[in-house]
Amino acid sequence: MSLPYYVKKRVSDIVISVVMLAFLFLTLLPIGWMIYSSLKDSTDIAIGKIGLRRAGTDILEIVPQNGDLLVLTADGGVNLYRAADLKRLEHQSYKTAASAYVIEPDYIWLVSANNGLFCISRGDFKDYKRFALPFKDGEVELNKVTTMFIKKAGRNLYLALDYKNYNNVFRFDAEELKFMQTIRNGKKKYFPNAGILQGGEFPGVDGEVFARARSNGYLFLGSSSGKLYKYDLTKNKMVAEERMPRGHLLVRWRNYLDMWKNVNFGLYLKNSLIICGFTMLISMTLSTMAAYALSRFRFPGADLFSNAILATQMIPAIMYLIPLYIMFVKFTLMSGIPVKGTYLGIILIYSAFFTPFSIWILRGFFAAIPKELEEAALIDGCSRFQVFWYIALRLAVPGIIATGIYTFLTAWDELMFAWVLTNADTMTIPVGIRLFVGNYQNRFDLMMAAAVVATLPVVVLFFMLQRHIVRGLTAGAVKG
Repeated sequence: MSLPYYVKKRVSDIVISVVMLAFLFLTLLPIGWMIYSSLKDSTDIAIGKIGLRRAGTDILEIVPQNGDLLVLTADGGVNLYRAADLKRLEHQSYKTAASAYVIEPDYIWLVSANNGLFCISRGDFKDYKRFALPFKDGEVELNKVTTMFIKKAGRNLYLALDYKNYNNVFRFDAEELKFMQTIRNGKKKYFPNAGILQGGEFPGVDGEVFARARSNGYLFLGSSSGKLYKYDLTKNKMVAEERMPRGHLLVRWRNYLDMWKNVNFGLYLKNSLIICGFTMLISMTLSTMAAYALSRFRFPGADLFSNAILATQMIPAIMYLIPLYIMFVKFTLMSGIPVKGTYLGIILIYSAFFTPFSIWILRGFFAAIPKELEEAALIDGCSRFQVFWYIALRLAVPGIIATGIYTFLTAWDELMFAWVLTNADTMTIPVGIRLFVGNYQNRFDLMMAAAVVATLPVVVLFFMLQRHIVRGLTAGAVKG
């Protein structure tokens, strides 16, 4: 049974659309995975964990109050449970990490590494005030803080954190609601037991017991597994248990902040913009004039020059690396002018590499422009340069833009020559990202964040000029 033509066409269109969408998905998958990985923890990336980690719901404090239980968890969860049957009555999560608490009759003080200090009303968990911790830029990587410490003495709160050798203590005035001076190296004085595990074991409890409270003949236990237990002291048996709400997903937006603060990524970005921008400008200027001359004029050696341009593309680029390095060193020794490790040196090398291929591409664009337009301009009194400037150049703009974008992207991604011919002050983004591995404790999360930021200028440039790029891709396809 033969299908009607329109049915066949519709089926073929659907199949083609599905195939194209599949190819689009495969093309965008590495980019999407890079963005996704930039929001993960470095350890998760290293061990191959696909999903995002959730905040731990370790129960840190249990406080009986009027027949209920105030239960505080490590993910910033403030919960109210009915003591009789462990039914949850109220829940509010402040989405914190490395949390610690101080409980007062009217307020709950919550300090965390990622969201600072909270003053929460015990009458209404949604009524709170938040205060940022007074860290200096780049002083602490908050994603790496494992534990916070807090205590109340008089009208003051004292705060500290468990991070490498950071021993400072912050003093917060609970009446004026503001941070006072930072106490240098005061951690041992105010928190002598910092770093000592406070957990213990209990029969029938899953995980370590971090919190205990007695009320009306019952013992309430909070474990590291995020479970709340009710133990009957008279019958010596567990009578109820309840799991805390799941912790929030740990989306590491701070990876981007840490990247700018802890790594000299701004320098790499500036160097790449300067080097690639000037490379594109010089290469397009030279190749545009050369391509126009080859497409419009016949002169001795024109064919040889064109063939030589193609011949330069047949030699692997790595063959030039050692001779160029020796040439840079010799030139500096003979002239006293530094070339290696300077903007000028790498820009000249990139321009020399990309100009031949740009000439060959642009030659086709100029050849596709009808000669009759230029002849008419010459008859009207234009000089040869005016014909080039006002006629040929304007009509070849799509091709020039497309070629310029190609040159910019190729220079932006180049690693081999930039690795050898730059120094610490002129390193480009590919070199900087390569140095992430090893120099920064294998912070794969920061490396992914840097890769995402590195693609932004290219993406912005592409979307700004995509109309010209598409026109340029087909401008030289037909003649006339």
